[in-house]
Amino acid sequence: MGAFLFNKNNLSFLLALSVVFLPVFIRPALAFDGVVFRKDAPIEVSGESVIYDDAKKTYLAEGDVVITQLDMTLTAQKAVLDMTEGKARAEGNVVVTQSDGNYMNADSLDIDMDKETAVIINGKLYFKDNNIYIYGAEIKKTGKETFESSAVKITSCDCENDESPAWSFSAKDAKVTAEGYFTGSHSFFYIKDVPVLYSPFVILPVKTKRQTGFLTPEFGYSRLRGTKVDNSFFWNISDSRDATFYLDIESKRGLGKGLEYRYFRTNRSFGEFWFYHFKEDDMDRVRSFRSGEDNLSRPLSATDDRWRLDYEHMEFLDKGVSIKADINLVSDDEYFIDFAKDSKERSIESLESKFSVAKSWDKYNLTVQARVFDNLLLKNDDGVLQRLPEALFTATSQNVGSSPFYLSLKSSFVNFERQEGVEGQRLDMMPQVSLPLDAGLFDVTPSFMPRWTMYEARNDPSGGEGFRKRYIYEFETAATTSLVKFSGADFWGFEKIRHIVRPRLAYNYVPPLRQTSLPSFDEIDRVMAKNEISYSLNTTLSGKFRDGEVRENIFYMDVSQKYNLREANGDDRIDPLRKRPFSDVNAEVIFKPSDRFLASSKAAYDIYDKWVENLDSAIAVSDKRGDNISLSYRFVRGLSRYAEGNAVLAVTQRWDAGALARYSFMDDKYIEKGYFVDYKHQCWSVRVKYSERLEERIVFFTFGLQGLGEVFSASAGLSERKK
Repeated sequence: MGAFLFNKNNLSFLLALSVVFLPVFIRPALAFDGVVFRKDAPIEVSGESVIYDDAKKTYLAEGDVVITQLDMTLTAQKAVLDMTEGKARAEGNVVVTQSDGNYMNADSLDIDMDKETAVIINGKLYFKDNNIYIYGAEIKKTGKETFESSAVKITSCDCENDESPAWSFSAKDAKVTAEGYFTGSHSFFYIKDVPVLYSPFVILPVKTKRQTGFLTPEFGYSRLRGTKVDNSFFWNISDSRDATFYLDIESKRGLGKGLEYRYFRTNRSFGEFWFYHFKEDDMDRVRSFRSGEDNLSRPLSATDDRWRLDYEHMEFLDKGVSIKADINLVSDDEYFIDFAKDSKERSIESLESKFSVAKSWDKYNLTVQARVFDNLLLKNDDGVLQRLPEALFTATSQNVGSSPFYLSLKSSFVNFERQEGVEGQRLDMMPQVSLPLDAGLFDVTPSFMPRWTMYEARNDPSGGEGFRKRYIYEFETAATTSLVKFSGADFWGFEKIRHIVRPRLAYNYVPPLRQTSLPSFDEIDRVMAKNEISYSLNTTLSGKFRDGEVRENIFYMDVSQKYNLREANGDDRIDPLRKRPFSDVNAEVIFKPSDRFLASSKAAYDIYDKWVENLDSAIAVSDKRGDNISLSYRFVRGLSRYAEGNAVLAVTQRWDAGALARYSFMDDKYIEKGYFVDYKHQCWSVRVKYSERLEERIVFFTFGLQGLGEVFSASAGLSERKK
């Protein structure tokens, strides 16, 4: 395992930062309202003794006093209300409650209704949304939504009057404005009654809406990064725009800067921009921590300047016109190894950037787009084919006049460009004429699909420069039906089950055609000959519960296979004696009897070699306690075989434990694994997480305060491998 790399100097550095930053990053969302009666609203006063002067409009109530107005109720031992002067006083176990759950306790309360002010003596204010308590010997309500006090204590811990909260912080000369800020001086953070952190000044957003301010920083230390501090600042520009600025410091590695900008102009125009730049001090040193790992190998194209740009925008215009941009760029092929957020992003092998303009009609669609690809497995992209531009036009199936025939269309025009290799233009058109027929139990649909493809090629090493064309066609006849059966049920709470079976049988024919003289840009350029029969069987189960709820697709299964007549006749193989006309059997099964259980599997089986060619399986189970487990397995013969597992166990109401593992059977080693333990108190929580990758081991520590959010996060490296 190696030694834990927090030494005394590192720890002192982090504690110093915590003292400065901790109070600044706490974010309660408090609603300071109420505790002031209104002169113009009906009021009810009751008690053991109530004296009302109609001329002066005053109330004097004593003994178990209850005063109700609008959504507010006040209880006390004595209360005096002067509705003419707008003054009120309550004393003796004063409690003010609101319908939203907020309340206040005090020894006495003085109210000025006209100025909407109040003075609370020995008060406790509770705000339900964030479970926040504020205590003060004297709390003054100085305006409609402003408070101040010479000294206050704040916590989110539920405790009895004589019990010290698990945590709290205090401040002097405190001032609070709703949807504004809490400010104070000489702030201490307490664990029980012991002060552990100090700040000479504190400012806290007290808003229910998004607010501008610093986000929780993350601290850590490892051999690769040195002392690590990740900082971010959120700017709430408006209700429809915001930005986040990032500044990440790694003492042994470099400096990272980033910007994230999100905007929502209208529900028809919105987008997000992200840019991050990291200045490496020594890129060769970074590589040394992950050298020798085959699955991490990439072309060594990184310099000391590393960056990533992501931009997404969607614009819906009038008359069915839309514009979409999806730009993804990185500085080098190694970027995702060093900066990936998760294992899925870490394994990205290529990026695509696309800009498109589309126009839709009722039955037609035209899209013009530019597509640029970056292959992260190649040292350079000179041979990567780019589509600049590409136009797609489609027409959905529609009746031809008053005839029984239906017509649809798929067509495209692409300009292919690359630095090295064949490039040029291609026009491809494939209409489809179909004739739906009612054959009793089955619906039979014969279809004819002629295909015209034209090319203008350049830099073709075969010498086939200039204009070329291809004509080919496909014929298909498909017979389909749906068999539906309803039956009673008496399991898992169901009272009725619907079973649907959808068999399909089809015949496809494409004539053999020599196409080697054509350029080869993608799969469209080589249409293989077909003379095959295919079948599929699709079945689903849906159920109706006794309470009337309907659950669709409790069980889903699909099985399909093809039979190649050309291969059966010896016309489609170099070795005609080795005939294998049957394709793999493809099957998919999904079983989801409830929201807490899901099992799925998808596989292809070779009936000749009698083995599975590929398999994807997964199962996920959870319960009401919060326990959950998921397992997945992926197998592609000769290429990959790995398993992944996740588990979370709710050990008690306060303790959770979990684990993650990804294991490669091909390499006989773990790709990634990790463990975590959570402890959740009523008003605070701690998470300790250990994560191990092929090139680095890290321990994460996160401390959060209920109602105030995550206030401290740190990580430490454990003996990263260095070769």
